[in-house]
Amino acid sequence: MPTPSLRTALLAALLIPAALAPAFVPAHAAKPSKSKAAKAAKAAAPKNTLKPEQVAELYARIALRQDAEAAAQLNDYLKPLFPNGEKAVVLADQDAMDAQYDGFADAILEDMPKVDKKKAKPAVAAAIKRVNLLASGAECRGVSNREYANEYVKNGRIAEVEMQCTVPVLGARLQEVLAGKGAPAKLKTKKLLEGVAEFDRALSQAGSRTIPAKLTLYAEAKGQPWNTGSADDIVETVHNGMYGAAAAE
Repeated sequence: MPTPSLRTALLAALLIPAALAPAFVPAHAAKPSKSKAAKAAKAAAPKNTLKPEQVAELYARIALRQDAEAAAQLNDYLKPLFPNGEKAVVLADQDAMDAQYDGFADAILEDMPKVDKKKAKPAVAAAIKRVNLLASGAECRGVSNREYANEYVKNGRIAEVEMQCTVPVLGARLQEVLAGKGAPAKLKTKKLLEGVAEFDRALSQAGSRTIPAKLTLYAEAKGQPWNTGSADDIVETVHNGMYGAAAAE
């Protein structure tokens, strides 16, 4: 299931949710082992072989589109932190994602008493899913990083990675398009479906633009793997960058 932090990020980015991005269980979800065997394995492990920018790109690919190849690469890279075989990154189940789309559709429709929910819900859920699929095509690349000591963790390091993401451009969120068809309390099924169709046409005509993004990574010490539990920030940045004034050239 999507993590609570991801759901919160999307709610912040999308007002009443208009999209949901694929989620993953971040590295901090499984606690690194502190056993003697784990410490020995970590000492014998090869040094960090990926730059922070590369690690950030892998996290972005996973957060945005559940990229299995990126997940496999990141799990392999993070093995020194999880020598007992735990996977640092676990991709979300598609059935769980579909349930989330349905839930977000229910949230949009709950204030529309005159709308036939059985007719409207599949169309609204499909539109939400399509927004997410569009957002999942965003391409994020690491540009630079600033590394410094983590004052809260002995020997720990922090890398703030500056990124650039090419995102689709939309003029309005789904709920904003629907609002243009009438007040929620008075909106009827026909008008709602017209709004969904209008929104679908806008998705088909979406352009693109490049926006800045940031991702903060952590390492237990110099030479140890970079990881984070906050890659959800990329999802919020991409979705916010798709709409309104933020998406204007």
